[in-house]
Amino acid sequence: MSDNPFVSVVTEHTFADEVIESSKATPVLVDFWADWCGPCKMLMPILDKLALEYEGKFRVAKVDTESERELAASHGIRSLPTVRLFRDGTAVDEFMGALPESSVREFIERHLPRPADDHLASAAALAGDGNLQGAIALLNESLEADPDYLKLRLALASYLLEAKDPDGAAKLLQSIPLAAAQDPEVKQLRARIELAQNVDTTIDIESLKNRVERSPNDLEARVALAQCALQDPDQLDSAMAQFLEIIRRDRGGESAQQAQATLLQVFESLGAQDDRVRRCRRELAQALN
Repeated sequence: MSDNPFVSVVTEHTFADEVIESSKATPVLVDFWADWCGPCKMLMPILDKLALEYEGKFRVAKVDTESERELAASHGIRSLPTVRLFRDGTAVDEFMGALPESSVREFIERHLPRPADDHLASAAALAGDGNLQGAIALLNESLEADPDYLKLRLALASYLLEAKDPDGAAKLLQSIPLAAAQDPEVKQLRARIELAQNVDTTIDIESLKNRVERSPNDLEARVALAQCALQDPDQLDSAMAQFLEIIRRDRGGESAQQAQATLLQVFESLGAQDDRVRRCRRELAQALN
């Protein structure tokens, strides 16, 4: 086993101290491995090299699943190697299999503290005080110094979207890594951006409401009204109800198809665990039958 000062062997008895407690100060990468596992042996020198290179910015804890079967079972390990990263006492990310060094490095970088983290905290405080433009300016400056920091791009894109600049937000997400594009947070943000880009900001909402009241089957007005409502978080339930009503009234027509496609984007932007999504999915299924 390695004599690297940043790599250690942990057991069921030392896991709580060397992983859970230690991760509250420094990220800990737990490598679940076995001697018979070829990919495990391919990954070991990569982890050893990077731990030494980063000089203690993260630590590697090795768990031999053959001698620590109960520990591996308690963590639900079913594939080797499994590498799980702990921060602040909690497992926050993992990968399985022998990844190339570049991919392991990218995985680690996502979880290491960066100078931009202070700017992110300051920007959140500015936005919370109502100074959205100040938050955007600060993160734009930070992005110049750290253009590859995905967390920074996501935060800036969110603030731009809140400031009614969906095109600027979309541009920020064009150059993110392909693997990151599948991250739920990225997919939700992109869905929100696409919804905002489809809204005509010159529309008079009150005139739309009057059109719908005068003519309930004016589907064009209903679609425009629902899309406008999507931009106000307090009107989201109303927008979703409007799209459902369009689907019920048009029964497979072009407006119904547009409404359904937009609802699916809304579901993506909110996430599958949102109660509104669960409820609306049931109502959508009823409307389509």
